[in-house]
Amino acid sequence: MRVRSFVVLCVLAASIAAVFGLACGGTAFDSQSKVNGVRMFGVRADKPYAKPGETVTLEVLSTDARRAKPRPLEIFWIPIVCINPRDDLYYLCFVPSQTADGGSIDGGTRLVAPFPPDGGAPPGGGASGGGLSSIPVGIDLGPFLPKGPTFSFQMPDDVIKERPGTPPYGLAVVFNIACAGQVRLAERTGNRPQQVPIQCTDENGVPLSPDDYVIGINRVYSYADRTNTNPVVERITLDGVDVDPKQGITVDRCVAKRRSDCKPVKIDVKVSDASWEPNPGADGKGNQREQIWVAYYSDLGDLQDEARLLFDSTEGRISESDVEFRPPYEPGEGTLWAVVHDNRAGAAFVVLPLHVK
Repeated sequence: MRVRSFVVLCVLAASIAAVFGLACGGTAFDSQSKVNGVRMFGVRADKPYAKPGETVTLEVLSTDARRAKPRPLEIFWIPIVCINPRDDLYYLCFVPSQTADGGSIDGGTRLVAPFPPDGGAPPGGGASGGGLSSIPVGIDLGPFLPKGPTFSFQMPDDVIKERPGTPPYGLAVVFNIACAGQVRLAERTGNRPQQVPIQCTDENGVPLSPDDYVIGINRVYSYADRTNTNPVVERITLDGVDVDPKQGITVDRCVAKRRSDCKPVKIDVKVSDASWEPNPGADGKGNQREQIWVAYYSDLGDLQDEARLLFDSTEGRISESDVEFRPPYEPGEGTLWAVVHDNRAGAAFVVLPLHVK
């Protein structure tokens, strides 16, 4: 089972970014589990599948692990929700005449929060009635954007659309950015059509390094007859022993000469059986259930795997789902993050203090 889990997770780890909202930013050549800059580990919705008319609240799990912090990190939200872009392609939210209805972008986006807070318009143009494509390019949008770890919007009453070959559903796409600088919209370029035209810049409009920002692309689905809840984490274990989440994990530093000889410890996240929900229509017969996995991140030491499968869609709980962690050579205080995902946009967050003696 462990070999099969590894194969499945190779695919899952590569697809987390595209499916669940990871985007631009981050150090290009480091392991994704190594945290050394601005990171946005995930965004979870309190209702992964929302009914038409329901209010949805999104919550960010992020950190700022930069060594030098000349500018503070803030979470900004683009307060216009893109509804049913054509073919569910997020980048078409910024392109006029590319909505599901084939009309202008105005028909595919909804203003769900004041922009700016006083109800006026940012310099250079208004957002009301213009959608994402009408937000002005090149100015600092920070004063006009909602900030903070959470953002709420109402799923439109008419969000659900007929889809050829699949049950009707609706899709809401929300963009956000963790940025240690100013947020600006950039001109779209023809040679990079999938790029989200949101920039994190310094005071002069010069784009900052990938360690200073992460852009989030967050999807919330709506069905008339389907629901989904977030996975529930019951406990975390260290070498098979339950961990107090407030106390975190305490390990001895590595004293071996070779890194490969450092003694690892095993960390595991245990999710409730009830979290393994039915996934209607996944196999055409209604017999399949969700796939659930966990992605790990740390700012100290090394993780053997970036992600581990917890529940298989047909076989259920994976018996060996732990991940090996090798402590660093130097003692220190850090953090271990674990994000549990299901394959229907559900998520749960775990944040543990990490103590290396």
